[in-house]
Amino acid sequence: MRVIWISAVMLTGGAMVYAQHGHGAGHAAGHVGTPHASAETGHTGGMGHQSASARLVHNPTLSSRLQSLLPGVDLQAAASGFKNLGQFVAAVHVSNNLKIPFDALKAKVTDPNAESLGHAIQDLRPNLDHKTVKSDVKTAERQAKKDLEEAREELDKDDQTVSQKR
Repeated sequence: MRVIWISAVMLTGGAMVYAQHGHGAGHAAGHVGTPHASAETGHTGGMGHQSASARLVHNPTLSSRLQSLLPGVDLQAAASGFKNLGQFVAAVHVSNNLKIPFDALKAKVTDPNAESLGHAIQDLRPNLDHKTVKSDVKTAERQAKKDLEEAREELDKDDQTVSQKR
């Protein structure tokens, strides 16, 4: 199961790099963690359509990190509705960085008429100019990528420890 989750994290991390190139603030965040062959399309060796909230269960390190950014919030419930784990982690960082209530941000990016993270920030913080919003989205994407990479590294260490004990 860890190998499958690691594959999904690697795909998600790669997509964040993709999302940062050639997209404006209104579009970049909407594609965080949504590569051409994403974890959501089932091309991850059997992971299928596992949700962001389900993926959090498999990584206590990532869950702990995100919980520190959303104290008192049920992470499983908070992650529900997001397209993928990368989008959720980036939204958590935007909420924390800009002191935007997470529920308000989540509603903007996950409702049936979902907006990109950049557009959601502009709606919730209309005093921020486009350049600042774009910068804030990129910062959150970098933070999300780092969190996902650290989570992958932690799982890799755990797998090595298990292999050595065999």
